[in-house]
Amino acid sequence: MLIIVYLLLVLLGLGLLMLLMSFVVMLVVRVPFVRTPKRATQALLDAKLIQPTDVVFDLGAGDGKFLHDIVTATGCRGEGFEISPIVWLLGEIRAATSKRWKMHLQNFLNVDLSEPTIIFNFLAPTGIPGLMQKLNTEVKTGQTVICYGYELPGWTPTQIIVPQPDRPTGSKFYVYKK
Repeated sequence: MLIIVYLLLVLLGLGLLMLLMSFVVMLVVRVPFVRTPKRATQALLDAKLIQPTDVVFDLGAGDGKFLHDIVTATGCRGEGFEISPIVWLLGEIRAATSKRWKMHLQNFLNVDLSEPTIIFNFLAPTGIPGLMQKLNTEVKTGQTVICYGYELPGWTPTQIIVPQPDRPTGSKFYVYKK
């Protein structure tokens, strides 16, 4: 019985530590967790940009819901990168049921972007300068970059997907082909 109490205390301590780490990450990078809306994800799927042969990297993947939905619908492979431990853990649990995608507790600025055919991101404005530097140096010919909610400075989108045509001023997907 005492061992069970100790195990529960250890688990509680680890949970509190992860919660604290997630809070510190949010304070440092100033990026809250916001999911890509279901309606937007469906609009991207309806555009048929993602094929079963694609490898999709989701930079700032949150809890992995977007990546899970994309992989399930298209049969592509995917990898999500998240730096907030609590949110990453939710994604890791979701990814455990699939062999087609996985989550990494890792800053996307330390990820090699040469493998994916599609790079997806839905970031807060504070993450865009670092992303731009990485994209400008690592994205190669043939790769597609999809941004939700903002345009990439200095890049021209090849396609714009409006998830809610009745709200043309709402967030859009900006698709770029290198």
